[in-house]
Amino acid sequence: MTSLNVAIIQTTSSDLDPEGTIATGIRLTRQAAMNRADVIVLPELWTGLGLGPHRTPEDILQRNDAVDAQLQEIAEEYNCYIVGSTYRIRDGKTTNAAVLTGPDGPVGTYEKTHLFDAGNRTDITNPSNESDKVTAGSRLPTFDTPFGKLGVTICADLRFPEPYRVLALNGARILINCSAFLAPRSDHWEFLLRARAVENQVFVIASGQFGQEPASGTMFVGRSMVVDPWGLVIATASDRQGVLSATLDLELIDNTRRQFPLLEQRRPELYKDLTAPTGFDGLLLANGTHERAKV
Repeated sequence: MTSLNVAIIQTTSSDLDPEGTIATGIRLTRQAAMNRADVIVLPELWTGLGLGPHRTPEDILQRNDAVDAQLQEIAEEYNCYIVGSTYRIRDGKTTNAAVLTGPDGPVGTYEKTHLFDAGNRTDITNPSNESDKVTAGSRLPTFDTPFGKLGVTICADLRFPEPYRVLALNGARILINCSAFLAPRSDHWEFLLRARAVENQVFVIASGQFGQEPASGTMFVGRSMVVDPWGLVIATASDRQGVLSATLDLELIDNTRRQFPLLEQRRPELYKDLTAPTGFDGLLLANGTHERAKV
């Protein structure tokens, strides 16, 4: 395949109306599939955020089986791939996970690795720590598709360049971010997406929750977008619920890398400090050992 039709579903989840929230997501997904999208990306926790006083991840989990069946039906009928994040249970623990579903069934699952722990943030409504209710994932898988390898990330992962670089080095040519990025940080949202695309020379497809979640008052940026390997935003969603569509020229990935071979010019021998523990204040020696920095 040299081109790929992608569709991003931008919604506003409501923990006061879980049935309506799911119905909207399914309706927009089917609309995108009918318009011949090859890949459809839903937002983070699109079936319910669990932010309201009477809603928990466990409440939302009860609906997952029915939702999975509906998405699988759409993927089979329209020969497309669908991904979006929802709460899941693994080994008795709640995770924030994105299941990639294809025409032949589930392809694989990514569990959010970088949780949004921001209890001290004063610039957002209802700051909290995601790790209070969610267990972080520990893998960065890539998924094989007819149009190349996909990498999937979820929301706060976007603030960390390392997972995107790992996915790109493992062959992912399209990186997806299913998000519920909090307002008012629309500036962070756009330049981080563009940076992840430029530094890895890949397409980045990013879905987002939009507007205000009524149960908690939490506000989301929206502005779902598609960014090309040069970092150009080729499509951005309006400030509303709906479907954003774009056609990707997949040959642009290789063309960009030929003109500007960034990945080939890496110097991994210089980057060993990236694996040092948080708070490390030392120096990496030539023999691979560390010593504390002299102050």
